[in-house]
Amino acid sequence: MLKIKSAYPIGLDIGKDHIYAAQFKKRGKKLAIRGLWHKSFNSASKNSDDVLVPYLKQIAEHKYFKGKKAVVHIPPQEIISFPIRFNVHTGESLEAVMVRESEKYLPFPIEEAVIDYPSISSPSTEGYTATIVASRKERIEHYLTVLKQSGLSAEVFDFGVSTLLRLHHFLFTAEEDPIVLCNVGYTGSIIAIVHKDLIFANRYIDWGTKALIENLQHNFKHLDDKKKASLFLKKYGLLYENQKNRKKESEPLGNPEIDNILKVVYQISTPHIEELIHECHQIMAYVRSEFSNPPFAAIYIYGLATVIENLDQYFEMRLGIPTKLVNPLLSSNFDVNNNLSDITEGAPFALALGTALRPVTWL
Repeated sequence: MLKIKSAYPIGLDIGKDHIYAAQFKKRGKKLAIRGLWHKSFNSASKNSDDVLVPYLKQIAEHKYFKGKKAVVHIPPQEIISFPIRFNVHTGESLEAVMVRESEKYLPFPIEEAVIDYPSISSPSTEGYTATIVASRKERIEHYLTVLKQSGLSAEVFDFGVSTLLRLHHFLFTAEEDPIVLCNVGYTGSIIAIVHKDLIFANRYIDWGTKALIENLQHNFKHLDDKKKASLFLKKYGLLYENQKNRKKESEPLGNPEIDNILKVVYQISTPHIEELIHECHQIMAYVRSEFSNPPFAAIYIYGLATVIENLDQYFEMRLGIPTKLVNPLLSSNFDVNNNLSDITEGAPFALALGTALRPVTWL
């Protein structure tokens, strides 16, 4: 008789300008990082298999990864997501009703769609509430073909919010009130409001650190590459907010030259950050109107947000909600065993780590 066991797949986060890969292994009672891999590329060439296949082959052949099974997060531009409310009457199946209701919102024929529901409420007097995700069948088949050509096998295509929520549940105890989850990318970001396993609302926005880093490079001539600008942002970020508070309290300030740099970086950064704040306001207002004005316990920001120093305190000041920047690899839940020269580089791997946490069965 065959024994069926579960193991951890290669988690893939494929974006329009990057691929992140991660895999776990068991080490005692904890999970350890088996392997991490990352490549950035020109988003203009993203649609070409000539770009994806060679990089995915590198992952399939990488010495730090084991097996060929993968759980995949594809670019958010390939996915649409929307909420539905519905009732199930006698003689109807839950799935059939969701498909019927989803058809009203799809921008393409239902026959051409692949549909899933990562979140569904318990039945109430108002019926069910569910989050629907859908993609064109031809795009899913395209990625299946690309992965097969690369020597990998896609076991599951994962939804970005589900991926982030899985990672968050692994790192933190569930809050009693809804929370805001955000994953900041280079050119795009995810914002979601969740309550335990339920997704109240989510949106993908064309907002990332790219514009901010480019603005710094434009204003500071010595920042002649992206890495230098990122380190500069990490060093100074939004720390000028602290300086303003010290002035209000008549405390002595430090080096005038450093104070001036802090002020300039702050003036460059805050208009861009305010765009993200505005998006958070919008999604929170929607949830308050749809779900009886719930309180928000906290905001957790993953991804490249960690390169913006003091962003958490700025969010708390502007939104009045406790905020935490999260680098998953700094969590005590993971056994520190990875091939990064600097563990603080692990923050952008959030979605890849979330997909890698989804076990698959192996014969």
